[in-house]
Amino acid sequence: ITADAYMLEAASDTWTRVQAEGTVPSARAAHAAACVDHSQMVIYGGATGGGSLSSDELFLLDIRNEERSQWMSVPVLGPTPGRRYGHTMTFNKPLLIVFGGNNGQQAECDIWVLDVERSPFQWNEVSVIQTGSHARCPLPRVYHSAEVCREGPAAGMMVVFGGRTPDNRSLKDIWGLRQHRDGRWDWVEAPTKRGTPPEPRFQHSAIFLNSRLLIVGGRGSDVNKALPTAVYDTETCEWRNVASVNRFRHACWGMGPLLFSYGGFDHKSPSAPTADLQVLDLDRAIAASLATTGGALEEVANDAEESSALRAAAPDSVMNLQSGGGAASASRAPLGSTGSREPLRPATPPRREGAARATPAVPAASEHWSGDVRVSRDVYVSMEKDFTHLVKKVAIESLEDEGRKINHANVMANVGQAAVAPGGISHFVIEHLLQPTTWQPDPDPNRFLLHAAEVGQLCEQVLEIFKSQDMVLKLRAPIKVYGDIHGQYLDLMRLFARYKAPTDGDNGDIDSMDYLFLGDFVDRGSFSLETVCLLFALKVKYPGQIHLIRGNHEDPTINAIYGFRDECRRRLKEDTDEPDSCWNKFNRAFEYLPLGAVVEDRILCLHGGIGGSIDNIKQIDEMERPVHVAQIPQTPHEQRITDILWSDPSDNDSVLGVTTNLTRDPDGTGRIVKFGPDRLKDFLAANKPLSMVIRAHECVMDGFERFADGKLITVFSATDYCGHHKNAGALLFIRRDLTVVPKLIYPVERNVNSWDQSMLQQRPPTPPRPVPRARRLGEDENGDW
Repeated sequence: ITADAYMLEAASDTWTRVQAEGTVPSARAAHAAACVDHSQMVIYGGATGGGSLSSDELFLLDIRNEERSQWMSVPVLGPTPGRRYGHTMTFNKPLLIVFGGNNGQQAECDIWVLDVERSPFQWNEVSVIQTGSHARCPLPRVYHSAEVCREGPAAGMMVVFGGRTPDNRSLKDIWGLRQHRDGRWDWVEAPTKRGTPPEPRFQHSAIFLNSRLLIVGGRGSDVNKALPTAVYDTETCEWRNVASVNRFRHACWGMGPLLFSYGGFDHKSPSAPTADLQVLDLDRAIAASLATTGGALEEVANDAEESSALRAAAPDSVMNLQSGGGAASASRAPLGSTGSREPLRPATPPRREGAARATPAVPAASEHWSGDVRVSRDVYVSMEKDFTHLVKKVAIESLEDEGRKINHANVMANVGQAAVAPGGISHFVIEHLLQPTTWQPDPDPNRFLLHAAEVGQLCEQVLEIFKSQDMVLKLRAPIKVYGDIHGQYLDLMRLFARYKAPTDGDNGDIDSMDYLFLGDFVDRGSFSLETVCLLFALKVKYPGQIHLIRGNHEDPTINAIYGFRDECRRRLKEDTDEPDSCWNKFNRAFEYLPLGAVVEDRILCLHGGIGGSIDNIKQIDEMERPVHVAQIPQTPHEQRITDILWSDPSDNDSVLGVTTNLTRDPDGTGRIVKFGPDRLKDFLAANKPLSMVIRAHECVMDGFERFADGKLITVFSATDYCGHHKNAGALLFIRRDLTVVPKLIYPVERNVNSWDQSMLQQRPPTPPRPVPRARRLGEDENGDW
């Protein structure tokens, strides 16, 4: 048993022993370690031999200053997880999470967390919610694996696999631990839809490569039997076996599609530790697995013979690597020189020159997310005739409007806390209107669910919330972003039915998801009152998770002539000219709406655009409420408001600069403009780490459309705009890893005319963005959704 720490320089394949000063932890085994920063690692627990356990101290190794690495004991107040071994520790920013292990007398299944951004530091034991008489949670275990998923449907979960029970029984179950927005924690048992789960095992390793979980090595009841590497796809909930690394009690990590395994025990000589470094090319290994099973996902045997067959099918999928520092022995070429393979990128960004030594505390871990904001290559499409539940996952290339852009040379590679409802109005509205699969319009088009006095009360409640918010909201992922709705309540319900709704009931995800609506809730459609009242009620009930920003139709001058005022007069039986009419109360609330939102410091969301006058986010954030929109801007301030609410991207990426928007400004006053890709790129460069803009305001045929090499996305949520264009509607799902996933619905035949026909005759709709349209959906369904 040692207290040594080594580093592997991936570019040169060289091991270096860390010569660190400070409080060095005692020699130990079966401990847990986690990285909390690019060059900082913490360790906890372990066994020291002879039946003794290590102390319950938390140690930090800081190697940011390469010439003076430092060990330190982190001061912690209060109780700790206690002495234990065979446990796991993961870092899910900002929390260190310790789970399971053996305390010297028995195996545990407890969970402890430490917030590294909250000083003084202290451990807190997690109480997991148990709902229903059949609620399940993992058994006590030791020598299991745990890893945090960063991408895909399980993003943000700590995923646990396998281990050994107190009665020495090996396990093969897989669980996800998640924390809800209201602070509650619960366990979710992962489903298996296709394939066969791997054999029970312990003393294995687990890592995530993108959205795929790899269960690597380990041992079962027969220590001489090598176990295949098992791959669990969180997108499709399917298992597949690939070649084995033939190790247990080893260490693993990943870079790109490559899995690295170091040390551990070989099944052929299980009493002698090894010092070799192996690498598995996951793409090649999966291809070999498909070849051996004929591409089918039938049940596959988990045995050494299958592992040998998988290795034989792809002899280069697993290889040993010669290390330059003497810490690993092997037979193949060093990293970066494996035949035709491209040189490997470093596992972490370069260390900062001259970084100062940290104070004796866990770092704040407050750096910005360093990965790219990107658009998923898959799009989810609702295929219903009306309220059925078939959703297909199709390649983005199958949507011609968007697919023709993905191979452009310059395009990006891949591009609250719940509050108690303050009164009965919001609860009543949500209960009666939030019915994604069953809502139907009132047979009387001149009647509304609420009386005028109740609508007025709802407006007053939400106004107080808007007054308390910043002009530019600071939001977190995951989050769903909706574009223009324009009173198309049926489309809003269809989107909620297909892709989950902001509720804590069945088919709801408000406990783990934020929602952002980019304005233009009202006008042109027949159900503006349903739309805006539901959004206001949701805002009252979930003020920290439902977010509304202003569109150009949230303006009395506009919604007086595009249908909303007439709908209030007709359905609420009111005189809209009265100062205290509901229509005026709606517009007073609209004048306090935020004008923008920033997601994870990387994505700016607003209704229109940046025009020619918005140079930085501070210009938006410093605007004072109430915001009045000038019909003919006379000052720079008024022009900025017009640009935020009314400007559009230029017709295509070849039109540069700031040009007059003749579609919206036929008189050519120059007050409403279009901005080119050069203008957008300059704006993003001046507002780092911002790297994308999401906006609404324009009908786009596929429901979403990219601009400026994917640095801007337009989203439009109402289908068949004004009954003329047959466009799709969409929402954008921004995952925790900042992958932007479009989710679509297409127009359906309806018995109810949901667009205001009299308004269409008086004021024809603004045409969609000028792109050709042709949709081609593949015959095969990609994924099981």
